[in-house]
Amino acid sequence: MESEAEHLRRRLDEAHESPLSCWRRTRGRLGATPIDLIVSGIGLVNAAAATATLCVVERPGAIVNYGCAGAHRDDLGPGDVVLGDRVVHVSSQIVLPSGERKPMGFLFHVNEVRTETDAIATDPALLAVARHAVDGSALPPWPGETVAPRVVVGAIASADIWTQHGESIRTLHDLHGSLCEEMEAAAIAQVAAIHGVPFLAVKDISNNELRRATEATARGLPSLESLRPELGRRAALVVEAIVREWSSAGR
Repeated sequence: MESEAEHLRRRLDEAHESPLSCWRRTRGRLGATPIDLIVSGIGLVNAAAATATLCVVERPGAIVNYGCAGAHRDDLGPGDVVLGDRVVHVSSQIVLPSGERKPMGFLFHVNEVRTETDAIATDPALLAVARHAVDGSALPPWPGETVAPRVVVGAIASADIWTQHGESIRTLHDLHGSLCEEMEAAAIAQVAAIHGVPFLAVKDISNNELRRATEATARGLPSLESLRPELGRRAALVVEAIVREWSSAGR
């Protein structure tokens, strides 16, 4: 979302607008590393289309997807950050004749080689840089809180679904080990895997339905207008730290 992108955009050096087809793209630098900051829009199809275009036109050295997400664990609160060590596609499933739902995971082909997997793992080198970068990062507390947010590592669930039902959230967590859910990472991870581009997802928690239900609008988007300036802010700061760490290592 634009409200998520603006946090990193204002931290870019030499920032200038350079549209990527129909998507807003801001080009700039963090340290010695050139950055393309792209706003794909919400949802798997939007994310896949923008990512595929980027991979064909620019062949990026790495793709980092960041933004806000809903928690899948009671102890994760607004402002906490999840580094994804893997992404699971939770809406990819078969509804069996019995009514039972069976996860299908990811299925794609690269040069006629079939890949079928329950999850797509984050690039290990990117994740190692991320782990090191966040060790020295001091993230600002969420409004009304006094304790700095935590950074945790684990699975990110992704689908064109916003789950507000507590038991359904717990089921997803038990099935996939997921720490949070959002609506773009599965598509970006799959397209990156197809094109052989290293990928990492960084998400900050905006809401925890296990603690307090979030009112929905008619479009199914969170009514968090008063907190909109906070959505994606800490994930953006973590991404900046990752890129600067990556740059300082001469990658």
